[in-house]
Amino acid sequence: MKNKLWILLACFVTSIMIPLSSYAWTNSVSLGYGISHDPNNTRYNNSGFLLNADFYSLYRTEMTYWTLGGSLGQWHSNAPVNQNLTTAALSLDLRVYLFNFSEYYPAYLLGSAGPAIMSNRDFGLNEQASNLSIQTTFGLGVELEDQWDVNLRAAHYSNAGLGSPNEGFNVLYVLSIGYLF
Repeated sequence: MKNKLWILLACFVTSIMIPLSSYAWTNSVSLGYGISHDPNNTRYNNSGFLLNADFYSLYRTEMTYWTLGGSLGQWHSNAPVNQNLTTAALSLDLRVYLFNFSEYYPAYLLGSAGPAIMSNRDFGLNEQASNLSIQTTFGLGVELEDQWDVNLRAAHYSNAGLGSPNEGFNVLYVLSIGYLF
């Protein structure tokens, strides 16, 4: 039974690594750090790390690239209570290549949305109806010579009004550096 699980895992990882298009990369991983004021309590800040990955290519044109992705976040608030939060999310990610400064440095807009699990319902002075939330991100970035990626994004967590309370939180300035493969 153990051998079958290892074989299935190896097949899955191999299938992710096989290029699905003729473009230079199909997967990426990036690590970012961000900080911003709490949207509901502006005298406190939210900050933290966001590990992002685009791990399954769905559809690509000259101007768009759709992938399935995921992220892990470790967030901190300097509010007096509920200072730490861990998040895990799956997402549908989109890159739109509107600007081409050069062949070697394509710039893009990015966006993603998907379900997220939060380690706590409370973060700082904000409260969610449950530990299940929705993570949305948007931003802009540039690819550097088909191997590196730099982007600036905003991350938002809320339950989209599906429950009460819905005091979402933001980290507006997440600067990420990534590797494309």
